[in-house]
Amino acid sequence: MGTFSLDISNWAKKAERNMHAAIRQTAFDIFRRVILKTPVLTGRLRANWGVQVGSPWTGTVDGVDESGGPTIAAAQGKVLPWNCRGSIFLNNNLPYAGAIEYGHSKQHPAGMVRVTLEEFPHIVQEKAREVNK
Repeated sequence: MGTFSLDISNWAKKAERNMHAAIRQTAFDIFRRVILKTPVLTGRLRANWGVQVGSPWTGTVDGVDESGGPTIAAAQGKVLPWNCRGSIFLNNNLPYAGAIEYGHSKQHPAGMVRVTLEEFPHIVQEKAREVNK
């Protein structure tokens, strides 16, 4: 293979690595923001954000997470090894999660998910810049 072919091949591999890194970092940052925007009374709602690849997470947890740290760490553990093939989901299966998202919280009446999705274009641009430095 000639030098030009190797250069193109190396560039393509680097571009794919950077793209996947930006996708994973974007997904993680979105998940982190949603988790941190989740209002806390007991911490149960915050603890019940679950991440799964391929299909929505269907579980719930009995524990609480007031700080968000353990839930964010669990999300990171799912996002970082993700190969960017297929979908990755963040969802909360507690029966009152939807009500909290749609205004039943004085702490965050605008919700967690909707507010974060408004930030999506900025997050993507930021992550793309970071991986291309």
